[in-house]
Amino acid sequence: MIYGHGDDVFRYGDKVKINFSSNVYSQADYTELKEHLMQHFDVVGHYPEPDAHSLECMLAEKLGVKENSVMVTSGANEAVYLIAQLYKGWASIIPHPTFCEYEDACRMFNHIISYDVKDEFDVLPKDRIYWICNPNNPTGNVLVKGMLNHIVRKHPRYLYVIDQSYADYTLAPMLDPKEMTDVFNLMLVHSLSKKYCIPGLRLGYIVASPIIIGRLKQIRQPWTINALAIEAGKYLIEKDAQMIPDLKGYLQETMRLHQALSSIEGLKVMKTDTNFMLASINNSTSIELKRWLMDNYGILIRDASNIRGLDNNYFRVTTQKPEENDLLIEAITEYVNHLNEVSD
Repeated sequence: MIYGHGDDVFRYGDKVKINFSSNVYSQADYTELKEHLMQHFDVVGHYPEPDAHSLECMLAEKLGVKENSVMVTSGANEAVYLIAQLYKGWASIIPHPTFCEYEDACRMFNHIISYDVKDEFDVLPKDRIYWICNPNNPTGNVLVKGMLNHIVRKHPRYLYVIDQSYADYTLAPMLDPKEMTDVFNLMLVHSLSKKYCIPGLRLGYIVASPIIIGRLKQIRQPWTINALAIEAGKYLIEKDAQMIPDLKGYLQETMRLHQALSSIEGLKVMKTDTNFMLASINNSTSIELKRWLMDNYGILIRDASNIRGLDNNYFRVTTQKPEENDLLIEAITEYVNHLNEVSD
């Protein structure tokens, strides 16, 4: 699945004028971060910490949890694969549609996978993990914090991986690590790459019980987080950087884009609580739409047809600047009108 993600700009190079395929906020100001990294660039001449311990300590203090309950990873993706590896051969319940890497990681480590939570209590072994993406990618939906808290505490026999990578892209309340320190069947996954808009540096972390964190550290390779990523993470946490200066305004623009796309005949846009939205198009495939937008406007969208539970009509877009969003609306409207003309 690694080549089926969004943000596949590398395939198109300079042809991409506007990238709607990545869920990461695209207007972040990196000026101060660049200056700091240039001042500390000599860290590349030395091996990094084997486990990014200094960054873990800063994170733990920031989150209000114990140092031994935090593990920094090379993006949230490494966290997913490490968890799947630690519980090799377990049963995993993965409601779909959701982030594809849960399934890929579980398959790699021989999990028994199910996609339906309704009748699992009678079907699957008792050693099981529930994978929950909240906010969910690709739908943008958010599950109620109180409900998740209740479910996790009600079923201590089962493990829950709750991926909150997009917590900083919604106004909905999320599970707070310091409020869950007495829960031992929960692993919270977070993405600093998304929080600080630095996906190229690959930074994520897991918050869990010290026992789980200790076992995860026993199986992970050393030096998976490079020195520049560690330096960037420490700087951004210490500075308490706000890379999305006006989240409320950004989400209001998301709603404007959502309403405009929903008004296009032949397009169905799903409700979202984040900065991205899932949509489907009639009388065309998402691959055809993606190709046409790239060829005619230099616009890149996320073809979502390779996500379990979705067909070849689905695609995902992420809010950009208002004028860029207007161009997307114009382009898709033109494409739909073109389809109608051809069919007449």
